[in-house]
Amino acid sequence: MKNYQNISDFSRKSVPTKISKTTLLSLMVPLFTLTSVAAMGQEADTVDAESTSDTWVPDGNAITVTARKREERLIDVPISVTALSGEALEARQINDVTSLVGKTPSLYSSSNLLSPGKDFINLVIRGIGAQSAGTPAVATIVDGVYVPALSFDIGFMDVERVEVLRGPQGTLFGRNTEGGALNIVLRRPDEFARGKVALSYDTFNTVRAQAALSGPLADTIFAAASLDFENSDGYLDNPVLPAQNGLSGTVPADDFRKFSGRLALRFKPTDTLDINVTIDGSDRKGLDGLPGVPRGCDCYDVRSEFQIDARYKNYGGALTVDWDLGFGELTSITGYRKVTSSLPFDFDGSPEFTDNVHDLQTRQSTFSEELRLAGTSFDDQFDWIIGGYLFREKHLQLRRYDLRNILQFPGGITVFNQDQDLKRDGWALFADGTYTLFDKLDLNVGVRYGRETAKSDIVLDFVIYDLLGPGLDYAAAGMATGKLTEDSFTPSASLTYRWSRYFSTYARYARGFRAGGFPLAPADTATNLPFHGEKTENFELGAKANLFGGMLSFDAALYLINLTNQQVSSILFLNGDPDLPVAAVVNAGKSRSKGFEFSSTVRPVNGLTLSADVGYVQAKYREYIDTVGASRAGERFPFVPEWTVNASATYRFPVTDAIDLELFGSYRYVSDILSGSGVDIDVQFPVKGYSIGDIRASLISDPWKLDFFVDNVTDNYVETRVWNAFFFLEPRPFSVLLPPRRAGVRFSYQF
Repeated sequence: MKNYQNISDFSRKSVPTKISKTTLLSLMVPLFTLTSVAAMGQEADTVDAESTSDTWVPDGNAITVTARKREERLIDVPISVTALSGEALEARQINDVTSLVGKTPSLYSSSNLLSPGKDFINLVIRGIGAQSAGTPAVATIVDGVYVPALSFDIGFMDVERVEVLRGPQGTLFGRNTEGGALNIVLRRPDEFARGKVALSYDTFNTVRAQAALSGPLADTIFAAASLDFENSDGYLDNPVLPAQNGLSGTVPADDFRKFSGRLALRFKPTDTLDINVTIDGSDRKGLDGLPGVPRGCDCYDVRSEFQIDARYKNYGGALTVDWDLGFGELTSITGYRKVTSSLPFDFDGSPEFTDNVHDLQTRQSTFSEELRLAGTSFDDQFDWIIGGYLFREKHLQLRRYDLRNILQFPGGITVFNQDQDLKRDGWALFADGTYTLFDKLDLNVGVRYGRETAKSDIVLDFVIYDLLGPGLDYAAAGMATGKLTEDSFTPSASLTYRWSRYFSTYARYARGFRAGGFPLAPADTATNLPFHGEKTENFELGAKANLFGGMLSFDAALYLINLTNQQVSSILFLNGDPDLPVAAVVNAGKSRSKGFEFSSTVRPVNGLTLSADVGYVQAKYREYIDTVGASRAGERFPFVPEWTVNASATYRFPVTDAIDLELFGSYRYVSDILSGSGVDIDVQFPVKGYSIGDIRASLISDPWKLDFFVDNVTDNYVETRVWNAFFFLEPRPFSVLLPPRRAGVRFSYQF
C-alpha cells in the first residue's frame, strides 16, 4: 500500500505492480436458525442467573453492570441496557463498535456530508443523534473516560463487558449522552494468572492474531497486556488503476493493517485501596475504499483513478483510584485520549474527472478528571453518589480541496485552508441517590449541573478559477473567532418495583443534553456562528424478568422522547437583515421519538439457547424550517431505521468425552433509512432495508476452541449509507457497503 501524507504528493498515484487476489475458503457448516420465544411465567427460586439476549455468560452466573457507576444486578437497573460479556462478544464476532449495529435494539450510525469516511460516523440510539451537525449525541466511555468521538472505531480488545445504555444518561455520565451511552468496561488484572492466544483467517485474506496475558507480579501488584494485529485485502476492488497501466484485473481498494495494544497495571496494597493504570493504543493504515462504490452498479468496484492510504491513530489511558473510607468509597478517574486521522481520497471517484483531491485531517484530544464519593446509609436502604467532573477538549480540523475538473465551477476550485480549531473546557457537579421503601420499591433521584465554554477559530483561503471570466479568478481569505458559554441541568428520576428477586418493573424520567458548538466547515467567516445545546425529555416504562431458574429472561421498554432546541441546518439572517441570509446550524427544530425495545432469552433444554432482540423507533420532526424555507414537519429522521431485529440460536452438545460441538445461527434485519439530511448539497437518498444471516460451528475442548464461520450466508448486497460528491451540478452518489459472504476459521487457546 502507498501512503502520501502531504498535499504536494497528491499527483503520485498508487499503482501496485502485483495484483493481489483473495483465496476463497470452502467451509461446510450446518445452518441452525430458530425463532426466539418470549413469554412470562412464574418464578423459580433455584438459580440466580439472569441475562437478556446478548448477556448470557456460559457459566450461568448473574450479570452485573455499572450503568449507574456502581455494580448492580442488571435486573435491578431501571435503564434499558444491553450488556455483552467478553465471551458473548467473542462468540458473536463483535470486534468493534460498528459491529453492534443491527445486533442491538434501536442502534444505528449516522454520517455527515463532509466525508464518507469513518471520521464522521456517530452512534444513533432511539433516533437521537441522527443530525450529526456537532458533537455526538451518544457518548463512548472507555474505562470510565469519555472519548471525544466514536470516529476512530474503538476495538473490543480484552474487555470484561460492553454496555449499551439507551435513553439519556446525563446525570451520571454527563454531556453528550442525550441518546444514551456506550460503556466499555476493561478487564482488570488480579491474582489469577491467565492467558489467551487466537488466530483467524477468512475469505478476504484477513489474518488476525491476538494475545493476552494477565496475572500477579507480586503479592499486591498485578499486570495485564494484550496485543491485536489484523491485516486484510478487503472486499472492495479497483479495476481502474491496472487499466491505466495497460494491465487487466483489479487491485484492492480497502486493504489495511491495524495494530492495537493495551497495558494494565494494578496496585492493591491494602483491602481498602485499589490503584489501576491502563494505557492503550491503535494504529490503522490502509485504504477505505473512498468515496465508495458508484451507486446502482450492484458491484464491489471502486473507480478512483488514484488511491492514497488513510491513517488513524488512537491512544490514551486512565488512572483510577478506589479508596474505601469506611463510610463510603472515594473514586478518582483521570483520563487522557488523543485521536488523529488523515483521510485523502479521489473526490469524484472516477477516471472521467481527473486530479480532484479531497484531504481531511483531524486531531482530537481530551483530558478529564472525575472525583466521586459513593456509599450506603440508613441500614443499607439508601445508596448515594456525589461527585464532580472537569474536562478540556481540543478538536483541530484541517481541510483541503484541489478540484480542477468539476462541473459546477468549470475552472475548478482550490481550497488551501478550511480549518477549524475548536477548544472546549468545562466542569460539572452531580448527585444521585436511591432509597428503598418497603424492601421492594426503589426511588431514585439524580441531578447534574454543568457549565462549559467552546471557542472556535477558523481560517479560510480559497480560489474559484475563471468565476468572473476567462483568467479572472475569485479569491477569498479570512479569519474569525467565536465563543459560546452555556449551562446544562440534567435531572433524572425513577421508581422500580421488585415483585420478586427475579421480576421488576420501572418508570423513568431523564433529561438529556447535547452540547452546542460551531459548524465544522463554515463556508465563510460570517457563518462561524454558535448554536446552543440540544435537549431531550425521556419518559420510559420497563420490565425485566428472569424466570424458571434462568430458563426464560426478558427486558422490555416503552419510551417517548421530546427534543427541543434541536440542532438542524437552517437559515440565519445576519444582523436580522433579510437580505443577508446564510446557511448555518441553528436551534430551529422540535421533534419526537417514540418506540419500544424487547429482548428475550429462552433455554428450553440443556445446551440450547434461543434469543431475540427487537427495536422499533418512530422519530419525526414536529417543527423544522430548512435552509430553503421549506417546512419539514412530519418527516422522519435520516439514519434511523424503524425496525432492528436480531434472532439467534446456540446449541452445544458433547461429541466425545473431551470435545463438545456448538452450533450457532443468527439473523438480523434492519429496515430502510434515509441517508443524508436533504438540506442544500447534502442530498437525501432512500436506502433499502437489509437482512443478514450468519452461522458458526465450534469444536470446544478445554483449553482450546476451533470455530468455522460464514457471515452473510446468502451473500446479500447491503448498502448502509450514501455519500454525494457535491460541487457537481447533478447528484453523484456513492454507496458504502457491508461485506459480501465471508467464510473463515478461528483457533483460540486459553491457559
